[in-house]
Amino acid sequence: MTTWRVLIADDEPMALRMMRDGLAKLSVAVLEARDGEEVMRLAKAERPDLILLDVIMPRMDGFQVVSRLKLDPATAEIPVMFISAMGASKDKVRGLDLGAEDYLAKPIDSAELRARVQMVLRRIQPAHRVIPMASGQLSAMNLMSLIQMFEGDRGAACLMLARGEERGAIVFDDGRISQAVQGNRKGKAAVYQLIAWREGTFQMVASDATGQIEGPVDAPIQALLMEGVRRLDEIPGLRSALTKPPLRMEVPPILRETIQAQSRPANAAVVSLLDGTRDLDGVLGESPLDEWATLKILDSLRQTRALLPVDTGREQRGGLRLLLEVPIEYQNLQSFQKTTAFSLTANGVFLRTATPFDMGDQVVLRFQLPGQEAHINVTGQVVWRNMDPNKMGGVGMGIRFIEAAAGMKEAVERHLAQAIAVQVSDAEKRE
Repeated sequence: MTTWRVLIADDEPMALRMMRDGLAKLSVAVLEARDGEEVMRLAKAERPDLILLDVIMPRMDGFQVVSRLKLDPATAEIPVMFISAMGASKDKVRGLDLGAEDYLAKPIDSAELRARVQMVLRRIQPAHRVIPMASGQLSAMNLMSLIQMFEGDRGAACLMLARGEERGAIVFDDGRISQAVQGNRKGKAAVYQLIAWREGTFQMVASDATGQIEGPVDAPIQALLMEGVRRLDEIPGLRSALTKPPLRMEVPPILRETIQAQSRPANAAVVSLLDGTRDLDGVLGESPLDEWATLKILDSLRQTRALLPVDTGREQRGGLRLLLEVPIEYQNLQSFQKTTAFSLTANGVFLRTATPFDMGDQVVLRFQLPGQEAHINVTGQVVWRNMDPNKMGGVGMGIRFIEAAAGMKEAVERHLAQAIAVQVSDAEKRE
């Protein structure tokens, strides 16, 4: 293994010590300079592999040093990385325009310093040189920063990640993410899940040391990061809707079977977990989708009452519910009315109406399911009425079916399951 030589330059002894300590875990020999002229002298005499350079120094500032280094053929190819308290955008732009490989603003984090130094050395290493891969804690160097550094490196490597018993890997090829896995998540789902990690460890290894990782990613890095941040912002709200009150992670078998038959495999796999044996964290842990996508599916099911609070008794559940925007006629002995929107279950309907019938009234209903020619004629009974617009559900009445044609309930259940399966397929639209 070849030892790299790194020249660090700063007029502050404490800054020199911090850089030296930060590089201690790497296989590098450190040279030190305390002013611009000493940097020029050591650069010509020692030909270091990399120079870490402050901007504000006596006798010659860092910008002047880089300008002179680039004019001299003997030092023009030595890569330079600025590390300076001058962190304004205009200063960074000036340093990069002069030919610097990178620009870090003080105060610096040791893990980030090592990672960025590794990136630069990997870019300039000859084929026969071997460089130890960087490693560190995600709490000190977040994953998004690591990904962006790999993008700028435009090399081939693999980032191995661990958090407790969980494992993940992201493979880079020419500055793009080509493969990603995290548990049973693959591709973009793995990337989105890993971006959420705030704790854990990372290690950069040669890409050919990881074996064959199957999880192709076909999106640009910046698009992945932007979408990952958007998903992170929405996760707390989605979690809250599913945990206050906590929901039972169980859906009716007919819905589970319909989704498995009609939805894409990943969505079907999520719904297959909803058999009542797992809580929310258990479902999220086994899902092949990232947390946001899984929560979107669960929230879609919550809105159709496929998922209900854990303390809801079976006699209170009422089955799947779906809001239909189709005409429905209903009447009792005194009144005949029509509306075009109602919530339908296999056991009854909820009608929003300013004139709900009395409790116990029998009601004749007639409506047509979307996509079906035959009308449904059914007799029901008012089992709930509300005249307070501030209560959940609004003004209206709940009607339980008490007399219906043979097979009507099964037909309604199938229709509800198919309609909800479509909603689940649409719940996670962003890929």
